[in-house]
Amino acid sequence: MPTIALADAFRVALVRMGRRMRAERVDEALSLHHLSALGALQVVEEPTLARIAACEGVKPPSMVKTLQHLESLGYVERRDHPSDGRMVLFAISEKGGQMIAETRERRNRALAEAIDALSPEDREALVRAIPVIQRLAER
Repeated sequence: MPTIALADAFRVALVRMGRRMRAERVDEALSLHHLSALGALQVVEEPTLARIAACEGVKPPSMVKTLQHLESLGYVERRDHPSDGRMVLFAISEKGGQMIAETRERRNRALAEAIDALSPEDREALVRAIPVIQRLAER
């Protein structure tokens, strides 16, 4: 198979897998950008509105609406900045953390069920493919 055809087939498979995993979520009221913003909150150092927006590649006014929605659902909390009274820090609430953990567990269970249905040969191929996929992701 030519490299470009392999790249196309692999890309399509990854997109489909991503869709399947994104469909497995605990709170159906959350859109993908809401879940993504929660993910950004987990990794952004000193999560201010501007930093979360930058991490997500959106303008701060768009992120305001997203964070307000997450806050209204009880998934996000505001905190005073320790050294700058003009700034607000955002954090995932306990409820938000539980929802994220449950969503991850649901996705892992769904994927584990699909893997259990594979033949031993396909399972072994998957085991061998994981390091390759990880290297591709790091390029």
